[in-house]
Amino acid sequence: MDHEGEEIEIPSYFICPISLDIMKDPVIAVSGITYDRESIVKWLEKVSSCPVTKQPIPSDSDLTPNHTLRRLIQHWCVENATRGVVRIPTPRVPSGKLNVAEVIKNLKKFGDEALAKQDTLKNLEVLAMEGETNRRMMHEGAVHRSLILFVVKCTRKEEEEEAQRRIQVQLYESLRLLHLIGVPLHDARKILMENDQILDSLCWVLNQQNFLNKAYTVVLLRKLTENTSSHIVERLNPEILKGIIGFLKEVVSSFNRTNPNVSDTGQSSNPSVKNTVPSKLDYNLVIKQAVTATLMILLETSSWSRNRTTLADLGAVSQLIELEISSTGDKRATELVLGVLSRLCCCANGRAEILAHGGGLAIVTKRLLGVSIAADDRALSILSTVSKFSREKALVEEMVCVGTVEKLCTVLRVDSGLSLKEKAKEILRDRFDEWKKFPCVDVTMLTKLLSSSHEDLLAQFYSQVNV
Repeated sequence: MDHEGEEIEIPSYFICPISLDIMKDPVIAVSGITYDRESIVKWLEKVSSCPVTKQPIPSDSDLTPNHTLRRLIQHWCVENATRGVVRIPTPRVPSGKLNVAEVIKNLKKFGDEALAKQDTLKNLEVLAMEGETNRRMMHEGAVHRSLILFVVKCTRKEEEEEAQRRIQVQLYESLRLLHLIGVPLHDARKILMENDQILDSLCWVLNQQNFLNKAYTVVLLRKLTENTSSHIVERLNPEILKGIIGFLKEVVSSFNRTNPNVSDTGQSSNPSVKNTVPSKLDYNLVIKQAVTATLMILLETSSWSRNRTTLADLGAVSQLIELEISSTGDKRATELVLGVLSRLCCCANGRAEILAHGGGLAIVTKRLLGVSIAADDRALSILSTVSKFSREKALVEEMVCVGTVEKLCTVLRVDSGLSLKEKAKEILRDRFDEWKKFPCVDVTMLTKLLSSSHEDLLAQFYSQVNV
């Protein structure tokens, strides 16, 4: 019987909500809705939410094949073949678990030899980019450990120039892949304890020329030291600290350029490396993560007095001030910068560096009452320490000129915490006899603020607000 020309009723659940065509490779998104794989993958490249439920969906989230629905569609196609319906072939299994398992198997069998083979690292990156499941499998298979050991090997080799170029490409790809898959927190401490060459290798990378390699390395260093023994953090090689501060200097330099681009900041003479530099979006994300990691390392290492002196001598204070002056408004970064500066102020060299920098007191004053309570506390700690231990007349003049005195008075006038007000009062009282010599300072108002109680100041503030 000829059915050609008959209108065919297609079951609604065979239709992809995006393409409105019969699904060839139905997959279930994390939102629970089934889509055709090609359609949802393209959608998620532009929009990170479910088209039906509007639920957020990361672009790299897992898509689970809906085998039952696919078989129903295929069966329906066969039944309607006489009506001109073409059977949908069984889709090929996308690279994923099978490929990851095979790579892990080869790594365990051949170790560095497998990673040194052409395209192995690139293929691993492709698999890692496909989703969290693949990255989790890599963690379970200790791929991160193999990569770290491979990085150590790359930094130890002394080869001919041609071989050295190849090794530099492999080093870049290894660090990039490590950044992508990360290091599990539970494993980080053991890795450092088991191999004392790792820190030396990371130190070597931090003192080389490749900017992105240094960015990936400082994030890796933070991961490895985050939950490790305080003894390791306390006794970090000064060369590592030198490399970290050098990286910070390059970041500041890139911020100060007009329209910096990736090719400018990559700083690699190797054409292969240049071709694999991340997109602008990836680049900005990597640098932001690296800056945060740098500041966290500096905050932790500056807990010890010996390290404070070392960091001050290496120029950390100047670079931190420059970083904050060039700030793009990152609240967390500002809090960390002020935290490190407040600790470096505890040593004479650190205080001297803040005073020597033309914008030091000015940027600290500007951030006071402008970021967060944590930033306020750290800014006041810096001003208090500098004021208490530096008695130069020039300091008093600068604090008046850059508005520090006025800002401290504002702290007393607004609804800030009691501890902040007490710190501000202490600074103002300590130099009161010197402030009153300046015609721009309202001595009457300053005297009133210093003599008023916390409750009186609050009452005055709220009366002004209500008016």
